[in-house]
Amino acid sequence: MPEQTTKNVAVIRSAPETKADPFKPAQPAIPGVPRRDEKARGGMSEDTRTLIVVVGGLGGIFLVSLMVLMMFSQSSRDNATPVLAAAPTAIAPAAAAGTDGVPVGPGPIATTEEMSKAWSAKRFDFANPITHAASQAEVVRLPNGSYWGFMLTEPYGNCRLEYVQDLGRLQDFYGFRSDHPMVGNPCTRAVFDLTKYGSGANGLVRGDIVHGSALRPPIAIEIKVQDHKVIAVRSE
Repeated sequence: MPEQTTKNVAVIRSAPETKADPFKPAQPAIPGVPRRDEKARGGMSEDTRTLIVVVGGLGGIFLVSLMVLMMFSQSSRDNATPVLAAAPTAIAPAAAAGTDGVPVGPGPIATTEEMSKAWSAKRFDFANPITHAASQAEVVRLPNGSYWGFMLTEPYGNCRLEYVQDLGRLQDFYGFRSDHPMVGNPCTRAVFDLTKYGSGANGLVRGDIVHGSALRPPIAIEIKVQDHKVIAVRSE
């Protein structure tokens, strides 16, 4: 019987070839973009890691530059010379004192005590509620106990009226004889009597024209008395 010789035959098994799938072409390698197989493994390509390092470095440089700029700006503001703001111009209310320290209406302009006598008078200024421009005025206590206020600027003109208590001046300058004070216009020498009513723009107004010529009586100011105060309310 022939002798059988057992030979050891080494069988080399090579790894199975990976065949390309024609329906799944190979993904191109793009720097910074991981391939699908890397995404599946949760890995990161070398290009991606390089890009992250570069972006992180640029972000750090930007933050440091921003902080330096903010510190420089704050230092400049601290060292800057302060600019003083101009004080606002105060608009004085029409109240306390006008020209020559006289009271200003609308508001209290006198007391009943200081005007207790007939024909007593007091100068005051009356301010326009809209423009705040003040005009000279006068208040007179009449013999019947009432008070009458009027503007000292003639209606439709620029001449300054005057309350004439000097009866001699009335006769010498105005050529008018009277037994009580009058209002006169030194420009036209017209005389107005506060005991009589004349025609005004809004009806009858005290100060009828008794001598000379004028367009109308002086512009009236409404006066009322409250708590011993003589108050100028409004002008006609």
